[in-house]
Formats: sequence, structure tokens, C-alpha cells
Amino acid sequence: MSNNLEDAAEANGHAPKLDGSLVLHRTREYLSEELTAIWSDVMLILNCFVTGLLDSAVFNTWSCFVSMQTGNTIYAALGLSSQPPSSPYRWAKSLTAILSFLLGCYVYSRLMRSSGHPLKRSTVMGLTLSQALLTYTSALLGTFGVVPPNAGDLLPDNCIVILPLALLSFQSGGQIVLSRMLGYGEITTVVLTSAYCDLVMDERVFTAPVGGDWKRERRVGSVVMMFAGAAVGGFLTRGGDIDVSLWIAGTVKMVFVVGWGVWKGEGKGRVRLE
Repeated sequence: MSNNLEDAAEANGHAPKLDGSLVLHRTREYLSEELTAIWSDVMLILNCFVTGLLDSAVFNTWSCFVSMQTGNTIYAALGLSSQPPSSPYRWAKSLTAILSFLLGCYVYSRLMRSSGHPLKRSTVMGLTLSQALLTYTSALLGTFGVVPPNAGDLLPDNCIVILPLALLSFQSGGQIVLSRMLGYGEITTVVLTSAYCDLVMDERVFTAPVGGDWKRERRVGSVVMMFAGAAVGGFLTRGGDIDVSLWIAGTVKMVFVVGWGVWKGEGKGRVRLE
């Protein structure tokens, strides 16, 4: 009935009037669409910039990582022998990051699957928004002095640095879960070791023309973006202040939310990946 009214209005030269219920219905349909994976690798490669920015800024300020859990595992193991001597409690920060990252992977993966359609627009937007908000929260903690710039050196007397490390590592877990759900195993968005290996193992790494080996292009893109993000994070934290880096990272995440909001959909209820 509503479609007939719209057609009649258009025939009379009038723009159709959409009542609130119709707008709500169309909005729900739009948000329930399954996002297409076509070109979504671009979004994941841009996520590598955020990873580089956060890891370099956090390491430069608090001597820890929030995404690269290999490094954190080594630091946690060194803690058994009270190493390094200059920072004997670094293991506590690294262990916090590892456990928070694992929890993030667990929670985000369950939330995506529990929605029925892991790549539903509303699901991807909501979980990306949560990552941005967690990053903003960490930025606010620093901006208002709750977490001082030297918080990483205050352990064990003051453990406040554990809070932003946990928040940032948790959201990082959500980032890698999304890359897995989209099916781009060559873009983990949080680590480059496997990308380096797979890049040189590719038989066509030097022979394929540009655009002729998309896995190679994605790996190179992820390396370049993570390097760029790490460089920016290094410059921004030369004075020991991490707040600006966190605000930038959160804002980039918000841009991703908008990007997923306008991303092409595959249609309501289509499940491409369980």
C-alpha cells in the first residue's frame, strides 16, 4: 500500500512523503544487510596504520605493546627471572595486555557470531564503534591526568597504567577478529611476521605485475601502513605524552564506523562466513 502511495505521489510530480515507520523499517533493513567483502581489504590495511600508531606510542611511553603479543610474551617470560633489570615489573604490563587481547578476541568473536550474521552492517559498525570508544576512554584517562605520562614506571606502587593497557589490548583483539571474519588471512592487522614470510615465499613476488597478485599487494600495503603509523606514533610521543596518539587512533576508528555505514551490502540475511 505504501509503495502505491509513493508511486502515485511521484506521478503527480510530488516527492513521496515517508512516515516514521517506513523510515524506521528501511533503516532496519539497511543495518541488517550483510557487508560485502569486496574492497574491504582496504579498510583492514588502514587498520594497520592504527596498530602501528598505538603500538609505537604505547611502547615508547609505557614499554609495552597492545597488539603485538609476541613481544609481550617474551617480556612476560623474562619476568620469571626479574628481567630486564631496569624494568623488573614489565611482565605485569605485558601479561595484562596478553590476557586483555585474548578476552577481546573471545568477546568480539562471540558477539559477531551471536548476531546470526557476523558481517551484518549494524554488528560491524557497533563493534568498531566500541573499539573507538575504548581508545577514546584511554585518551581521556591521560588527558585528565588519571594516568600520568610516567605511569609505566610507577609499578608496583601505582598500577593505574594497567587500565588503559587493558582497554587498548581488548579493542585490538576485536580488530583482528574482524579481519578473520572478512576472510583476509594475509592481513592480520596486528602483526607482520607472517606477512613478511608469506611475502617472500610467494613465487610471483618479483614477477607479477602491479595488480596481478592481490595477496602480495595486501601484504605490502599492511607493512607500509603499519610502518607509517609507527613512525607517526614515534614523533608524537617524543615528549613522553601519549594522549595525542590515542585521540588520533580513536578518531580514525570513528572514520571506520562511518565507512562501514556506507559500505556496499550483499543484501539482508546473506551469510558469507560463519
